[in-house]
Amino acid sequence: MSEQPEPFPCARGCTWDPIDDEPPRPKGARHGILCDSCFYRIRAALKLVPDLMANMRAQLFSLGAADYSERVSGGGGESPAPLNIGPLDASDALFAKLLSWCTVFAAELHVAPPAVPSWANSHEVQGSKPVSVEAAHLYASWLCDWLLDRAEDVAQSVSAAAYHDDLTAGHEDARGVFTLSAMYGVEARPTRPADKRDCEVCGEREIFVKPPDLLDPEVAVMCGRCAHVVEPNTDAFTKYLEAIAKLQEVA
Repeated sequence: MSEQPEPFPCARGCTWDPIDDEPPRPKGARHGILCDSCFYRIRAALKLVPDLMANMRAQLFSLGAADYSERVSGGGGESPAPLNIGPLDASDALFAKLLSWCTVFAAELHVAPPAVPSWANSHEVQGSKPVSVEAAHLYASWLCDWLLDRAEDVAQSVSAAAYHDDLTAGHEDARGVFTLSAMYGVEARPTRPADKRDCEVCGEREIFVKPPDLLDPEVAVMCGRCAHVVEPNTDAFTKYLEAIAKLQEVA
């Protein structure tokens, strides 16, 4: 019985730790052009993303109810931004990264990419549309499940090594999953009914605060079920802001 030929070396140049004085041996590409280590590192990163994305969205709000009230009342000087720009930029960059890679591999595999709400400039996807924490987790799961389901096919792509590096390590403008997980955490954030308020239109407990974004620089209070938007500068608007801001402050 003939021996199986050694696989080609991993496209990322991965090697086994050297033994004694022997030179390091290259790791074989057992999944497309990637070795076991690279292939399973990608899988591990993708499985972290949904909880990571939810945590980044949950950490957007950095002010309490008093700051919100001051901002919407129009009095005084400039108020500080009612959200932490760091997790907003990070979550948008990670979302754009995932959707862009889905688009690349969908074209190569001749399949449809996942349909996920997003916003883009004239050149490329920039991030997720404003969503609740729960929706952020759901949309990230769609993207990651799409990539996980096609992991072996994706590993065959000539872009597989670049995909590995972009996803796991990233770069200064769009950090990778493992760097972001150290910054924002990947422990699942429990969903509590108290995180939302009852909608005056549909009656469902789906009212949440939409933070400012590049398309809409204002805070909005809206329903995740019927898309009702509470009129700004009204008693109802201020009431919702105060109630939800207190929850975000102690969450």
